[in-house]
Amino acid sequence: MQGDKMIPTDLFEFAYVPDWYGQLDELAAMALPEPWRFKKPTVVMRNTDTPILERYINMIFRKQSIDYNTEPNPNKTAKFFHVENEYACFHTGLYDHRYKAIYGCFERNKKLDTTFRWYFHGFCDEVSPRLKYIEPLPERPGYPMIQNGINFNPEWSIRVNVEHILGDTENLERIPAKIRKAKNLPLLLETAVELARRKAVIEPSIIVPQGYQNRLQYLLPVCLTNMVKPDLAMTLSVMDGYYLGNTCLTLEMAYLNARMIARPTAGWLTDLVK
Repeated sequence: MQGDKMIPTDLFEFAYVPDWYGQLDELAAMALPEPWRFKKPTVVMRNTDTPILERYINMIFRKQSIDYNTEPNPNKTAKFFHVENEYACFHTGLYDHRYKAIYGCFERNKKLDTTFRWYFHGFCDEVSPRLKYIEPLPERPGYPMIQNGINFNPEWSIRVNVEHILGDTENLERIPAKIRKAKNLPLLLETAVELARRKAVIEPSIIVPQGYQNRLQYLLPVCLTNMVKPDLAMTLSVMDGYYLGNTCLTLEMAYLNARMIARPTAGWLTDLVK
């Protein structure tokens, strides 16, 4: 896309959004039942009812707008985001109780004393009157590598970039404090990753996909202080015949990233939510 056809990648820069938390509550009631908050959140959030849903919608909006902005063929942009005449909408990736797709809906902002071109009307399903003038509707958000059927191969080796992980302040702080200064931490980390890979051979369901910069990565649960309960997740990038572990995430971060693709079903993530 070029020039004035580019759209902001932040929902709150794109449109005026009234009663945001109320909108999220309505969306949670509309969508198929799903837990949208953590049992014991490690980070205090202003939104205490639907923080997972809030982050999900913000990131889906960002993804769809980036894909819209970077699509070289103007005739294909509408599959990511409809922005035309008086209406705009995007596919949330969520579905209602009748398995109808749910969309975020906008109309041109009629107020003169504002810089926002669009007004957010809320969420609606595909048969809503708000969408009757839009055809075709935007497609469900997707990641190309997942659509191409790339699956995790537990027989591939995992190369852990220990120096990067332990040399990066954010990564290091995600490692349990009681072992953070251990002299054998590099060996402990690599050993824990290898044990997790071996477990994935017989329990492939522990591996969870995540989308990162429109590419597929995998999340591997890593047990450092307890052989049963993971302490963190390692992101695995798909290389040529092996995986590269470059980043450690807290379990909550892993859940949020995994939810971008689908509702997590792995027990080490579902135990976090209620």
